[in-house]
Order: sequence, then structure tokens, then C-alpha cells
Amino acid sequence: MPKTATEVQKKEDGIESEISGNGIERNDRLTEVPRDILSFILSFVSFRDAIKSRILSRRWKSICPFMLKNLDFNPHSVLGIDKRRWLSNRVSSEDLCKFVRGVDQFVELYKHEKVDSLRVCFCLGTDEACSIDQWIRFAISMKTEKLVLDFFAQCHIHLELKFISKKFYDFPCELLPQGKTSPLKHLCLKSCNLRPTPHLADKFISLKTLYLKHVSVDQSMATSILSGCLNLEWLKLKNSILPEAFRIHVLSLRLKTLILHDCYCLQKIEIYSASLTTFEYTGQSKRLSFLHVPLLEKVHIKFLVGYKNHTRYMFNALAKDLPQLQILSVVLTKNELPVPRRITTFSYLKQLELFVLASPDYNLLSLTSLINAAPLLQKFNLSLHNWRSEDTGSEEQYSEHAHLQLKEVEVHGFCGTSNQMELAIYLLNNAVSLDRMTLTTQRRSYRGDRKWTSTSFYWIEWENKKEHAYDLLLKQRVNSRTNLVFL
Repeated sequence: MPKTATEVQKKEDGIESEISGNGIERNDRLTEVPRDILSFILSFVSFRDAIKSRILSRRWKSICPFMLKNLDFNPHSVLGIDKRRWLSNRVSSEDLCKFVRGVDQFVELYKHEKVDSLRVCFCLGTDEACSIDQWIRFAISMKTEKLVLDFFAQCHIHLELKFISKKFYDFPCELLPQGKTSPLKHLCLKSCNLRPTPHLADKFISLKTLYLKHVSVDQSMATSILSGCLNLEWLKLKNSILPEAFRIHVLSLRLKTLILHDCYCLQKIEIYSASLTTFEYTGQSKRLSFLHVPLLEKVHIKFLVGYKNHTRYMFNALAKDLPQLQILSVVLTKNELPVPRRITTFSYLKQLELFVLASPDYNLLSLTSLINAAPLLQKFNLSLHNWRSEDTGSEEQYSEHAHLQLKEVEVHGFCGTSNQMELAIYLLNNAVSLDRMTLTTQRRSYRGDRKWTSTSFYWIEWENKKEHAYDLLLKQRVNSRTNLVFL
């Protein structure tokens, strides 16, 4: 029997009603949409909204809500928790249960073939080990290349690491696939326990990068990891407990970058790595020992505690230990200032980056000793940060010294004070090959791993005298082709 016009119109509107007894069963058109199309539609909404959408239809409960290749589970993406609340440690135990349940549901639903990266960020530990183990199995089955487990999330910030490590999740090394064919290339563990035994060391052979934060590392563990990570190119240890005398002896010929940032208990570091090209150190260690680093050419150093031997090492022994050094970045505070007049020559240094924390009227001409000690220097970056200190530096005069190779100068935090103008004039007078000098009020900070952040700074007094300062500096150029830029 042909359908009436009303029935046809209802079907076109997406609802077809079939009377059965006294009830009406309604099927919406979305229910008839193929699974792949539904999954594609849901891939454009947030993880939280996609999970909520499962209540719209019984059939939707089995639809995987994402086709994304990079999965990031954190308090905001899963629970909608504002970042301020998350960082202020106002996440309840109920929130924790909801988070774990939400990730569990997602892992159960996900049916695609591959996930490029998986990140889980929440205050989790041993109590959630069963679920976390399952997430790791999921990542391995999805051929994940990057795995990030960040279980700190500010929840234990008030406790010492050695006490809270008992609550940390024990990373199951045995779950990792074996051999070079493993797809896992990048592993980041924060607030986990990592205890690889020697027979599990080869589980890490596929890794190219390894980042450990708030992880206790003893010498035997470090030896096991480094002996197994034969393809490792990048290693970072941050806020971790290390042995007082920490030996990094790398057999791999692939390790290029080593970063040690504010690790605890560390007093002495020994480094043996034939392939290392970049080393960054922030901390309190009293002694750095480079046993064999023939290719090391980029170094960043920031000492957090002032020792006399730090100053001696930075300005004398460092150049002797690393004669091949080409890029040097150092943080100078009142503990390292003033810079000594006599410094061991950096014979091949091409780029010098100084982050200076000193009083606003500190005699910046003392920094020229470092520039003078680098005859092949081509680029000089100076970042100035005001620091309350009674030491204004020496008032003595500094002799002129021609800089034949210096091509580029950048000064951040420049606001035209007399000591800053003196340094700019000195460089314009003596850098005979200078192509460009950039002076900017922006404050520049080093984030690590060759990354910086800049903060805009507006000072009305500087704006009023900027034009006069520009004209004054322009007349000081020994090289008339030098491009002077104010930002």
C-alpha cells in the first residue's frame, strides 16, 4: 500500500513512526548513518563531549569517538577541569575515579589501527596500577611512537621525593616490546618508579629520546638504561634523585643531547660519550668532569648555588676541558660576578649567550672579558634581568679590544640606562665587522633544549628618550654599515 504524503514528509524529516499496539517506536536518521561516518563526525568534538554523546543512542555506545592519532588525557580534556583548579591541587578523589573510568572507557572503545602519541597527565600512583598497565598495553597494541606518563600534577609538591616515591606507579618494563622493531621511539616518565633489571635493558633499544622527571635514579639503573638504549639520541633528567657521584658512560654512538636539570644529591658528574654534541646543566654540583667528549660543541650552564670553584671552573677550566666548544650559554648571578679580567681563551667559540642577573647599575663592561677571550666570536646574545644586589661591580676602566669576527649582537632587557649604553658604545666602537646590533626591551628567558621565551616590557621613560639614544649610538659605529635596530 503506497505511503501517504504525511508519512513521506515524516521520513524526510528524519523520523519514521510505526504504530505498534499503544506505543510508538522512533528511529532517527543518525542511527542509520554508517559507523565510520559517525566516528568521523565525533572526531571534531572534545573527548569529554564525545563520551557524553554515547547516551544519544544505544548504538553509539559502541562507536569509537575519535580518529585522532595523538591522544592527550588530562583533567581538562577528560573532566573539563579548569587549569587553575588543576594546578592548585583542587582535584578530588571523585575526580580521580571519573578520570580513570573515562580513560578506561575510551581505551575499550578505540578500534583504529594506530596511535602516534599517548599522554596521560593526572595525579595517579600505585592504586591505579591495573588501569595504567592496561593503557600501556593499549599504547603498545596501537604501535604508539611517543608515550608520556605524567603522574605528578602538583598533588605531592609539598612532600619530599624520597618519601612519596613509595606511592609512585612502578613502570612495567616487561610490557615493552622487544628489539629494534618496536615502534616506541620516545618515552617520558614523570613521578614514576623505573627499575629496569639487566635482562630487561634491551627493552629500551628502540628509544630515541628519554625524559625522566621526579624519578629516583641510582647508578646501576642508569648503567642498565644506557647499556640498553643503543639508539638513544636525547636524554633529560629533571628534579630526580641521583647518586652523589654520577657517572654517565655512554657506549652508544648516537647520543647527541644530555640535559641535567636541578637534580637532587648530585655533587660530581663524570661524562664519557663519544657522540655527545650538546650538554645542558642546571644545578648545585660542585664538579663537572668531561672524560671523553670529543664532539661536544654546545654547552649551557647555570649553577644554582654559589661556590668559588664554580667561578674558577666556568672562566678557566671549562675552556681547557672543552677546547672545541662553539656555543656557550651561561647564567651569571652575583655568585659568578664580576667576571675575572683574565680568562682562558675559548679558541673556537662562535656564539656566546649570557643571562645576567644583576643590579640595574651593575658595571656591564666587566662582561667584555668573556668576549675578549673568544677571538672567533661571531654572535653575542645578552639577556639582562634586574636582581636586587648591593654589588654594582668594579668601577675600573676596561681597555679597548678589537673584535674582528663579531657580526651580530642582541641585547634583551635594554632600557637605555647608563651602564647599558656604555656596553653598547663599547661594542659599536670595537666590533669592526659588526653587521647588526639589536636592542630590545623584551625580557628573554631560556627554557632549555635550545628554546627561549620572550616577555614584552614597556617603560615610558625609555620611550621618551629612545630617539636620542638611537642618534647617539649611530654616531659610535666604527663600521658605517652596521645596522642598528631598536625594538
